[in-house]
Amino acid sequence: MQQGKILAIGEQAIDKKENMLIFFGQKVTEGLRPYSIIQEIEDAQAIELKVGATILFGDQEYRTTYVGHLANQNLQTIQHVSFVFSAVPTDKLSGSVYLTPAKLPEIAEGMTITYKG
Repeated sequence: MQQGKILAIGEQAIDKKENMLIFFGQKVTEGLRPYSIIQEIEDAQAIELKVGATILFGDQEYRTTYVGHLANQNLQTIQHVSFVFSAVPTDKLSGSVYLTPAKLPEIAEGMTITYKG
């Protein structure tokens, strides 16, 4: 289990119609910052998500239904991952993690994100 903390939420990072949250570490580019949720993970290199893993946004629990082939690498190196809250489509995003239930969590600055395997 690894934990991260939400440091900032870009002014355009949450769109209820998109059902996607884009997380980056603190080294996010200025161009992406308005669309991103900035996180700091204690030991990002120790994260290895797989299907069936649990991710907690505060106390809101989600299960992974798909982990793109680039998702763990991006999470471990630049703390970047796109969380998609929907059914897994035919054309999946390689850097994304699909989660269920298919609804955006309520998030806030200072919130803890818990990655459980």
